[in-house]
Amino acid sequence: MLAAIVFPYKTGPFMQKSIISLAILCGLAAPTLQAASCDSKFTPVSQIQGQTAESPFVGKTLTTQGVIQAVLYADSKQPKVLLGSLAADADNKTAEVILVPDHEMARLAKVGEHWQLTGTVREFDGMTALTNPSASKLCGKHATQTATAVTLPMQSLEQWEHYEGMLLNFPQTLVVNDSYTLARFGELLLADKRLMVATEVKKPGKAASDFEQQQQLSEIIIDDGTQRQNVEPVRFPTGGLSASNTVRVGDSAKGVSGYLLHTKQGYRLVVNQDPVFVASNPRPAAPAAKAKGELRVASFNVLNFFTGDGTDKAFPTKRGATDAVELGRQQDKMIAALSAMDADVIGLLEVENNGFAEGSALATLVKALNEKLGSEVYRAVLPTERPGSDHIMVAMIYRIADVSEAGKAAVITKAPFDRGSRPPLAQSFVHKASGKTVTISINHFKSKGSCPKQPTADSDKQDGQGCWTPARLEAAKTLTAWLNTNPTGTASDYRLIMGDLNAYRQEEPLQRLEQDGWKHLAKPDEVHTSYVFKGRSGSLDHALASPALHQQLKQFAHWHINADEPEVLDYNMEHKSKNQIDAWYQPTPYRSSDHDPLFMDFKF
Repeated sequence: MLAAIVFPYKTGPFMQKSIISLAILCGLAAPTLQAASCDSKFTPVSQIQGQTAESPFVGKTLTTQGVIQAVLYADSKQPKVLLGSLAADADNKTAEVILVPDHEMARLAKVGEHWQLTGTVREFDGMTALTNPSASKLCGKHATQTATAVTLPMQSLEQWEHYEGMLLNFPQTLVVNDSYTLARFGELLLADKRLMVATEVKKPGKAASDFEQQQQLSEIIIDDGTQRQNVEPVRFPTGGLSASNTVRVGDSAKGVSGYLLHTKQGYRLVVNQDPVFVASNPRPAAPAAKAKGELRVASFNVLNFFTGDGTDKAFPTKRGATDAVELGRQQDKMIAALSAMDADVIGLLEVENNGFAEGSALATLVKALNEKLGSEVYRAVLPTERPGSDHIMVAMIYRIADVSEAGKAAVITKAPFDRGSRPPLAQSFVHKASGKTVTISINHFKSKGSCPKQPTADSDKQDGQGCWTPARLEAAKTLTAWLNTNPTGTASDYRLIMGDLNAYRQEEPLQRLEQDGWKHLAKPDEVHTSYVFKGRSGSLDHALASPALHQQLKQFAHWHINADEPEVLDYNMEHKSKNQIDAWYQPTPYRSSDHDPLFMDFKF
């Protein structure tokens, strides 16, 4: 009986597969593959690529020769073989690699082999490819291409086309800008700097659009090299992701190297080695204790803290925890953050709007916080009017040793706070150390999402502000007018607006508040961040004071415990293995929410 089947690659991959399958069924050893003589006439890889995004040979069947540079996603439904030029041409606008998206080639070919292939040229998800190989020959061995050094930013997005499929290395230190898809898809967004939401630093419209277009030249996705989802362990950072081994937005990545692919999501680099991550943006410790005699105020979006109390079926809650175990995990992280802030007044956002009785979300938070602190330290502000009909509400708690309520808690539920923007809550407090009265309003304006289905004034104007800008602008106007009526029944020159305004610093709602006389607590030349969305950082969370209160400001800061952290380090247990549920969770402040809390100190 024959010990092996030998063929010289004159058959196509489909026929090879049949022969190999027959050999296996007959109990024979794996086929021995031998090199064949290759034709001298062929179209070089670089000519097939051409100088433009689309190959000049699209739709044509032709023969080429090249060297197997890499076989990517070999275990997936769509493996990618990268076939490189035998010798690079002198044109730096033509890529030296094409894609061969073929299962049999992915299984048979080895890196460093010289192949001749005949197939049809297509644009495969935007990448020039030789598809449906009808004939193939193994010509021998050949050296693979060396890595090409590239630095960010690109001169244009089209420049990426010049490197399609090639092995690239980045000699510069890059910065992590997003980790949203890290756990599920093994991806990180890197850039040469921290990328900002355009309207955080530029006026909406052309200035913001131009700024964003420039930023797009600075970014690249790195990919872990597998198309399997929820891979364990997560490849980035080195050593695997865990609650204590994190990779934060703002951290550095050195030694970035890999193969450039063009996909439906844009360009990405499939790494051929692990980058070296450096904690350039380390986790911050708790804010230092406030100075004696100062007033500290804070605002914190608690990310849909729902207990389900008062509903027919508590779990899963409408927006928060799936079950009691998740709620416990969420609560522990939230209390760890709130107890560390040393604040006299804390505004809360995204609290379940299920009343104020025992078992309600607000009462549960206050009870747990006091238990953590060992005594009754905080109390909740309790308005007599229900704060709207939305599933979530704003709330306020205060430290009874340092401040006391003055007047009454006030809520406004009329338009525009009857839908979209949540009803604001205002309360006046007497600061016991100074005897000064301060009126504080906690606010949550309409979000940018869930755009109108039909074109309206609230539709996205493509100026960088997203949807519902007129609704947020009207909320800003109405809020100022309402606070000018002294709704708590206590007049004071010291007044404060804070919360999640769902607008970045240069957008119309913030500009209107400043036009109406409110002073933003961030200095004009300071850039603050509290939120990361699609690889851009900015602040949706703000604090603005009356001129008299602004003069008493000692410090204003965001505590960066959440937005920079990978989302999967939160309390949720979905889409995680038993090991990940344990390894990715700690009852610490980090990733207790998706927004960073803000705090400010005043000295009277």
